[in-house]
Amino acid sequence: MKGQDAVNDLLSRTKAIVETIVDGVITISDRGLIETVNPAVEKIFGYRLDELSGQNVSMLMPNPYQREHDSYLSNYLSTGEKKIIGIGREVTGRRKDGSTFPLELAISEMEVNGQRMFTGIVRDISLRKATEEKLRELLTRTKAILDTIVDGVITISDRGCIETVNPAAEKIFGYRLDELSGKNVSMLMPDPYRHEHDQYLKNYLHTGEKKIIGIGREVTGLRKDGTTFPLELAISEMEVNGQRMFTGIVRDISERKETEEKLREAMRRVHEQRIKDEFIATVSHELRTPLTSIKASLELIIGKAVAKGSDQEKMLITIAHKNSDRLLLLINDILDISKIESEKMKLNFRRIRLHSFLETAISDNQAYAEKHHVKFVLIDCPGNLHIYVDPDRLMQVMSNLMSNAAKFSHQNSQIEIEARRRDDGIRITVRDYGPGIPLDFQNRVFEKFTQADTSDKREMSGTGLGLHISKAIIERHHGELSFDTVVGKGTEFHVDLKQQLQRQGSPQ
Repeated sequence: MKGQDAVNDLLSRTKAIVETIVDGVITISDRGLIETVNPAVEKIFGYRLDELSGQNVSMLMPNPYQREHDSYLSNYLSTGEKKIIGIGREVTGRRKDGSTFPLELAISEMEVNGQRMFTGIVRDISLRKATEEKLRELLTRTKAILDTIVDGVITISDRGCIETVNPAAEKIFGYRLDELSGKNVSMLMPDPYRHEHDQYLKNYLHTGEKKIIGIGREVTGLRKDGTTFPLELAISEMEVNGQRMFTGIVRDISERKETEEKLREAMRRVHEQRIKDEFIATVSHELRTPLTSIKASLELIIGKAVAKGSDQEKMLITIAHKNSDRLLLLINDILDISKIESEKMKLNFRRIRLHSFLETAISDNQAYAEKHHVKFVLIDCPGNLHIYVDPDRLMQVMSNLMSNAAKFSHQNSQIEIEARRRDDGIRITVRDYGPGIPLDFQNRVFEKFTQADTSDKREMSGTGLGLHISKAIIERHHGELSFDTVVGKGTEFHVDLKQQLQRQGSPQ
């Protein structure tokens, strides 16, 4: 009785287990007919036991499994070849409502009362498959993001060895993944970061003190070609399959740093220019006012008192007067240079008749002609020719060109001024027959504070700024100032203004 009781107890326990497990248990005959199912099978497939008992198990399978099942079973029974018996695999099940779903199937063989039978253990893996599909989709999306983002992504082990890098990291550092995999990440750092890195990591793992983990900062990276560059680094910690790992996000900030440096340089220049402008304006005012008074006083002395003085007194007073003129000219030129360089020179455009303008220029600069014993002559200018310019600034240019021509011309020579139409505009020319511009000076004519040497013994005073300022003024008119010269024969300076300017004017 005790043996029978033990058997009954075992059967009861087994029945309880079979009826409560979540996996379906199906027993079938050697002809493939269902004999028993547990409640889990009923739940999984939607059939009751009375609907399944005696039916071919293939009813729980969609095609092509349904058609193949009986042939698999008969083949095994006749040949012993195991295609499904004893082999766990994933198949597709069919519910009572006709819907299909993925399941895991494991079939075992047994013998009961001399009859060969089979037990199938089935598990609905719909949820797992859906989860796996979502995971695959997530992994695909993550990979697509990692492959396309411009930031480098590097994963390293707790030993500091590189495990994965994305394409951006390969591009940033110049290495391929196979050149980096398994290598210490410190290979991407120059000294002293290289020697410090492993110590930082060991210290964090030992003490938990975060010096680099979870802290974004700027560091220096080292490319494959040996060049270094600034980068932003952010490191985060994660756990994968029980193993501690780290992810580094790196961004090449070379371009940003360059832009920041350019911005700082621009701001420095603006600051310097502002200080310079303020200084020039202050100094010019403080100098110009007393100089004007000195000049007026000297003119008064020259006109009245000099006649009573000695020749030496006359000479000294005359020199003082000339120098006061020169200083005033220099101050005005420096102010013009400052306006040009800070782009604060304003032009007031209006339409003028060119012939009348050139006649006025000759009249206004007659003193230069008399001083240097030369003659200004207007040789050609159509009477109906009009231009759209700032007349005051253009007169400044003409005065400079004519005074230079006077200074460097032979005594009793003629300086010719002419204006002619060109294909796309008008050309004004100032022509002298002096010694010409020396070859070694021709490429420096328009530079600041430059003056040509001359063999002429007469004093050639000037600031060395006139031609530089004149060129800038003409360029503000969207024109061009140029010259032609022949050593020993003379020089022509050309002011070229575009026809569009004469018709429509120029934007300020």
